[in-house]
Amino acid sequence: MKDEDIYEKANKKVKAKKGFFYHLLAYVLTIGMLYVIMQYENNGEILPVLIVGLSWGIGLAAHYLTAFGTENLEIFGISANWEEEELEKELEKLRRKRELKEEIRAEKELLEEPEGLALKDIVKKPLERDDYV
Repeated sequence: MKDEDIYEKANKKVKAKKGFFYHLLAYVLTIGMLYVIMQYENNGEILPVLIVGLSWGIGLAAHYLTAFGTENLEIFGISANWEEEELEKELEKLRRKRELKEEIRAEKELLEEPEGLALKDIVKKPLERDDYV
């Protein structure tokens, strides 16, 4: 990768982070303004403010994830490399599933193999009286 490419990529990341902070500022100011208006003009009814705040908050959270990624979410219990950890878990599940399928297939093959004796060979000998005891 050339230095110019690295610079361009870093510049895009910084602009994305800057855009997120402008978005956050607009969110805080707008929700604050709506709250004040609803307090004075609508007898303290804040349900519309909550609806706008939650719906816009989802978009703001998505914007955060695209700008910063998951590396800063460790305070919420999400590790920075959760994607790699989850990938390892899924790979292990799929490997184990494949192993179990192979074991089942091998056991089915063992069951389908003909035994050395036929049923008539086993029952040929009449049972003696002592065999019942």
